[in-house]
Amino acid sequence: MQKLARFTEDRIVQSLSAFPVVYISGPRQSGKTTLAQHIASTRHKANYITFDDIQIRSSAQRDPESFLRSFDSPVVLDEIQMVPELFRPLKIIVDENRKRKEGGRGQFLLTGSASVMALPKLSDALVGRMALHLLLPFSVQEIKKNKKHNFINNVFEKDWKFERLPKDNLLEIMIQASFPELLTIKNASIRYEWCNSYINTILQRDVRVLMEIEKIGILPNMLRLLGARPGGLLNEANLSRDMALNHITIKRYRSLLENLFLTLSIPAWSSNLGKRLIKAPKVYLNDLNLLSYLLNIDLNELPQENPILFGQVLENFVAIELSKQLTFSEVNARLYHYRTSSGQEVDFVLEGSQSHIVGIEVKAKSKVSNRDFQQLEALRNELGKKFQCGFVLYQGVDILPFGEKLWAVPLSALWN
Repeated sequence: MQKLARFTEDRIVQSLSAFPVVYISGPRQSGKTTLAQHIASTRHKANYITFDDIQIRSSAQRDPESFLRSFDSPVVLDEIQMVPELFRPLKIIVDENRKRKEGGRGQFLLTGSASVMALPKLSDALVGRMALHLLLPFSVQEIKKNKKHNFINNVFEKDWKFERLPKDNLLEIMIQASFPELLTIKNASIRYEWCNSYINTILQRDVRVLMEIEKIGILPNMLRLLGARPGGLLNEANLSRDMALNHITIKRYRSLLENLFLTLSIPAWSSNLGKRLIKAPKVYLNDLNLLSYLLNIDLNELPQENPILFGQVLENFVAIELSKQLTFSEVNARLYHYRTSSGQEVDFVLEGSQSHIVGIEVKAKSKVSNRDFQQLEALRNELGKKFQCGFVLYQGVDILPFGEKLWAVPLSALWN
């Protein structure tokens, strides 16, 4: 397996110098264990314990407080969600250590294959005591080893000029920006088998740890339905009807899929904070290889066979890449989508400091025209000075101006 630097590493090490507990969450097989072991052996010396080991897990479950007190030095606790009995004793020990001179900082580095939102007992026990970091599968930027360039930093800070970027093999890059184990697998059938095993492992292990589910076989069908239209607005009523399940069950199952990092929800943006909470989010799959497996499609053949679906998959790819870059960009920003009751919409909206807004449209074409900027123009005119810049990402090579604060930018600008 190819070893590449993870750009979140510096932030995690900084948090270990400031917080008693640091939690790295992310999908299973995204590289959390490798990163935690690397940090523990080089930059923040610590013991490493994994709860995938049945004997260690049994010891922690039998007497969780004694288990935690047996470590005098910092410790990595891998897959912490498997031993929820540790959550309350963690708080007790952390509070005791805060009275020491060094404040017990960096004592516990936790990893978990579930969002902290799925572990309320952990988040409640360690509120104010724990720093959270998200480690997603490789971004294209990490694969290209291009740490200096970050698209999200650039959209808020860069003075954009005409430029011609190198032409990359977009389909190959879309497939590579995935789990570490898939990076070296070129054979499509083997990738399919890996994804099949991955989904089954999560259903058999992680789902059962987090929630009691009677009809566990329904979850792959729900994933397929959500993946059938990447970037579609969430309609739980339609999903409930299609799945023949009640609304409450659908909500629980969908939240579970998101908390296990199988799906990605991007909330709606509005200048009215209250409306953001009630508007429907857009839903994407969190990895393109998993998406192609669930839909039984070949990404290499998709542009010719089904151009409309390819456009949706390309939007899904951009959603994933922006989400990955947000975990290590220097700019503090949040990702939204924008849609009005009259049908005006912008694929993505980044909200930075002082509520400055960047709009991003995704087009699966090699040439753009004024017509492709209509939605961004409307958003610019509505926001005035709050509008930082607007971009249409397309499959060309030239960075071109298309009016005040509006630019056509190659998709490769996400990593070049």
